[in-house]
Amino acid sequence: MRLVRLAAAAAFALATTAIPVTSATAAELPAPEVAWVGSHVVANGSDAYIQAKYRCYGGETGTHLWASIKQGGEDPTADGSGMKSTAWYDTNYQYANDPAGQTIGCDGHWHVQRFTVKLVDHPFGTDYVSQTLQNGPAWVQFCVFDSSATDDNFPQGFAYSYSWKSVIAQH
Repeated sequence: MRLVRLAAAAAFALATTAIPVTSATAAELPAPEVAWVGSHVVANGSDAYIQAKYRCYGGETGTHLWASIKQGGEDPTADGSGMKSTAWYDTNYQYANDPAGQTIGCDGHWHVQRFTVKLVDHPFGTDYVSQTLQNGPAWVQFCVFDSSATDDNFPQGFAYSYSWKSVIAQH
């Protein structure tokens, strides 16, 4: 009888530790933050690299990171200016590998991470072909979406940094 009670207690303990009693709702999550984006973009042909420090909460599922670098053209800072820029790189190439795109760890800790952005070629089936980044200024957009972010509650769960950065071209 004692062995049966021990087994039952062990099974109960395992079940209650494996399943959380409560989980945080979107409203309970602290807002994500972007502390900084590095002052330089390093470009090497069709790849470019940016470094950033961010933190967010709520796990990895449902998260997304989008980064974009635009150079040249009329106004790279304008909404929808990607295809009007001379050079345009972003992280959306990740969708070819994973339907979630570029996910990130949202564990409440600060992360310093290097991200790869790639030259945008024929976006949305258009004829647009980006040139490569050159030495000089570029408009960098860095956006973090935590697991609470949805189309219906924007800007909840969203943090960003948009600024001019220097490109170091190594091609």
